[in-house]
Amino acid sequence: MTKPDETRKKSTVPAVEKALDILELLTDAPAGMTMNEIVDALGRTMGEIYRVVIYLTERGYLRQDPQTSRYALTLKLFELSHRHDPTERLIHAALPLMERIAARTKQSCHLGVLNRENVLVLTSVQSPLPAGYAVRTGALFPVAQTSSGHVILAFSDADTQARHIARQPEDAREALRDRLARIRADGFEDVPSTMIAGVRNLCVPVFDARGVVAAITSGFIRQLGEGATAEDTLATIRLTALDLSRALGFNPESSPHGPALTS
Repeated sequence: MTKPDETRKKSTVPAVEKALDILELLTDAPAGMTMNEIVDALGRTMGEIYRVVIYLTERGYLRQDPQTSRYALTLKLFELSHRHDPTERLIHAALPLMERIAARTKQSCHLGVLNRENVLVLTSVQSPLPAGYAVRTGALFPVAQTSSGHVILAFSDADTQARHIARQPEDAREALRDRLARIRADGFEDVPSTMIAGVRNLCVPVFDARGVVAAITSGFIRQLGEGATAEDTLATIRLTALDLSRALGFNPESSPHGPALTS
């Protein structure tokens, strides 16, 4: 059986690997490093590293101090990371996948994110059927009224959860803790809507490389003779949320949140 390290070595591109090693090394060296220091720190030969450092410098990712000969990162990586707004990137990645949910299940769905004490609907897709339930893009709802807000909170860090719980009435805090724990254990929420009678909220978290960023929710309405069951719809949303999370850089194999999407 092939070991993980062996698989990684087989899949690497040497020049790219060396370039990334150099960039990652220099993120922890604000004062820069000489060519010899880079070579020693990476445990490689001068022949392996020299041309890569020179090329990264020519492309503007590194600069060399003429006085000390030390190489340091420029702001180019920072500039690149801010050319594409993260919200636009999330919507761009999510929309075609959400359209797939609607086509397969005949249900509407929407993508929500936390916005202070509210959930903001970034984008939504309507059911392809002539009639159905849908949530408007741009709508803002209090977290307490939404599955999206609770699902995102359930996978947020402990400090974020604690701050939110502390703002609730004291007699409601234990029930909220139990709800968040249940969502985290299940990996989703399937509950009746607290706003619309007859609607069943099917909600699944979405992650990127840093953690939870959003939730996909379908306000499920049983359509007579049409579409998927609630259970099939939830399964479709869970698979789609995993696809979206992977597109955003989430790695379920290395994340403690992996079981939430894959189980």
